[in-house]
Amino acid sequence: MTLLPSPIIPVLAALAGACSFSVEADVPEVEITQHGVKMPGVAKSKLDGDVSVTSSFTFSSANTAWAKHMNSEVFVCQVTVTAKGGLANLDFIKSARLTMTDPTTSGGTTEIISYDRCEEAQPSSVIEVRMPEPIDITPLWSADHTVIELQMAGRLPEEEWTVDVTLIVAGKITFKY
Repeated sequence: MTLLPSPIIPVLAALAGACSFSVEADVPEVEITQHGVKMPGVAKSKLDGDVSVTSSFTFSSANTAWAKHMNSEVFVCQVTVTAKGGLANLDFIKSARLTMTDPTTSGGTTEIISYDRCEEAQPSSVIEVRMPEPIDITPLWSADHTVIELQMAGRLPEEEWTVDVTLIVAGKITFKY
């Protein structure tokens, strides 16, 4: 007995391929801002020279749901720190560091920026760091909780002060059904 291929098999295969649905989109640069990040003041007794302070905030999956439920790639392109709450400028900052981590994994910390103020910098209420190459934060972005830590050093104010931290991200979303 000889089995001959049925003409229906190629038709079924074509239909099965036609039923799949796929969407892919580039996401241009999008700003995500954490407003009102409080930086602690430094006691007068510790104001002899440069000191550093650290503050952190968390992005939860509620903030990043678009990345969590799709095959996505997310890259940080720029970080901007803006003086708020009455600060005229951020000239007292000599260096800054921003990191991201997923506290539920042993993946370690990803450094996003390491900033050093140059001597001839003009007075400004903004610190803006554009990455030479975008930094892939896809695993961190899709985590349930991502901790972002901002460390700033210099001759810091005695009083608590506030900044806004803006991440400019870009990427690609792929959805297949």
